[in-house]
Amino acid sequence: ANWLVSKESMVAFPHAQRSIARVEVRVKDHLQPMTILNLIDSAEEELGTPVQSAVKRADEQEFARLNAANLMFCEDAARKLRGLFESDPRISDYFIHVEHLESLHPHDAVSRVVKGVPGGFSV
Repeated sequence: ANWLVSKESMVAFPHAQRSIARVEVRVKDHLQPMTILNLIDSAEEELGTPVQSAVKRADEQEFARLNAANLMFCEDAARKLRGLFESDPRISDYFIHVEHLESLHPHDAVSRVVKGVPGGFSV
C-alpha cells in the first residue's frame, strides 16, 4: 500500500456525497419578517445547490452538474451559511449543523457553528 504514504495521495478533496444542513435562527421582531421559504431559498443560493428529496430522471444530470460545480467540505458549507446569516440584519442568533454522510470513510464529517451571543445557541 505505497499509495497510502505517497505525497500525491495526501491532498484532501471534497467528493460528492449526501449532506444535511440543520439550521436554527432567532429573528429580530422589529425588522421585516422572514419565512422558512426565504431562509431555505437564501441557503440554497449561498451553497449553490438546491435541496433535493426525490429527483426525476430528467433532472438528475442537472443536479449532478450543480453538485460537481459546488464541491465543498462540511466546514466550507458551514462558513458559507455563517456568512449568509451574519450579513442578514433580521437574524440575531443562529445555530448551524452541517453533516456530510461519508461514502469513503467509516464516519461522517460534521461541522457546527453558532453566533456566540451571551445566552444564545451553543454547540
